[in-house]
Amino acid sequence: MCGRFTVTTKDTKKIADRFQVELEKALEAKGGGEDNPPGMGRFNVAPTQEVLVVRSSPDEKEAEDGEREARLMRWGLIPVWSKDLKVGYRMINAKKENLTKSRAYGPLVGKFRHRCLIVADGFYEWMKAEDPKQPRQPWRFTVDGGEPFAFAGLCTRKEWDDPEERGVDPDGFLYSATLITTTPNAVVKPVHDRMPAILPSAEAEAAWLDPRLSTEEAIALCGPLDPARMAGAPANPALNKVGKGMAEGPELLVAPTA
Repeated sequence: MCGRFTVTTKDTKKIADRFQVELEKALEAKGGGEDNPPGMGRFNVAPTQEVLVVRSSPDEKEAEDGEREARLMRWGLIPVWSKDLKVGYRMINAKKENLTKSRAYGPLVGKFRHRCLIVADGFYEWMKAEDPKQPRQPWRFTVDGGEPFAFAGLCTRKEWDDPEERGVDPDGFLYSATLITTTPNAVVKPVHDRMPAILPSAEAEAAWLDPRLSTEEAIALCGPLDPARMAGAPANPALNKVGKGMAEGPELLVAPTA
């Protein structure tokens, strides 16, 4: 599974240009300001936090023409039938192999309004220590030398009456998302037996969002990325701490020297 990732840049123009989307409206609604855009400048994005998501315009004709919108969504899918936010902890990842079999994901993957891009520039996985008494070692993986990329994601919304809850927009809906995982490539496999499905190009991202894409074609896009484009290195074990007081900052990207 992928339980943590990064969006280290604060350059909203770079992200807007890269993903062909207007960011201002989505980010202004959440505050934070130009120097601290919400969902960006992050070195330790964790489940239940808000993540930057790009999806097609809800209007099918606009979507076919490539129109997109950006939103901040809660990481951890909350299905429309769920009455408890805790279900989101179990739905931060969606296995490619099980998408059509899942009560939560099956109704989403075939519909363009529920397919999305989750913006990132790195992700973490943990390697088990040879000595079971020792903590696991986090590794950070990047693409194309640290450039932004997109996880293939699924998203949904449901009415929610607590406007203070993370992921709830002024329209009264709770927006949430999950990222799809697949089998690991040669770079990730020594560390973990799964990896996020990273869409390999702008064309693949456009296809993922296209209303004309079939369910089978969508799932076919979710394979492991070419390992030649990826690199991995040990990260700071401070990442092992979860919950209240989790670490954040650029020092997490690399393991401290002895």
